Amino acid sequence: MRRLTKIVTIVIALVAMVGCFQEEKQGTRMRIALYSQNVTTDPILKTSHDIEAYAFYVDKNSKWMVKTWEDALNYVVTNKDNESIVLSTPDVYGNYDPTAEYQLSLELWNQYTFIVVVDRTNQIYASRLYETPVNIPEVMVQLHLYAHKKSGAANGWDMTNPYPDMTREPLVPVEDEDEENNE
Repeated sequence: MRRLTKIVTIVIALVAMVGCFQEEKQGTRMRIALYSQNVTTDPILKTSHDIEAYAFYVDKNSKWMVKTWEDALNYVVTNKDNESIVLSTPDVYGNYDPTAEYQLSLELWNQYTFIVVVDRTNQIYASRLYETPVNIPEVMVQLHLYAHKKSGAANGWDMTNPYPDMTREPLVPVEDEDEENNE
């Protein structure tokens, strides 16, 4: 009986060790749930605007930025430490489905990625440097795009509104107070 217990213990240990030697896979599918608020009176709603996303594979210690709205539209990012270094051909383009719970998805297969999300309708964009996890096939994140704010940062995203004074239509129509009083 003692011999059987030892054999079973050794077999369990060997089986457990097999999992330790599995191949690590760098990369993930990032799924992004997008939410918008055009004016402060709007509720925060799922985005259904003209959205685009793209990403560049970058080095670990590099710092990147989108300098202008035109750069965001033209897939251009600039190195913060040396502005003469510019990337303009994304390695990844996102897939956008306005009806999905997570409207954007990007297949990220490099360890470090600089991601840009552009809301063409409201002329705002967000960006972030992202370290892609190992052996996690899918990551789900949220991004809030507030058209009434000049800029903001949350959950690793930096949001920029290059036209903060531009008038935008509310996402939810405001009922006229005179009409309500007449009814």
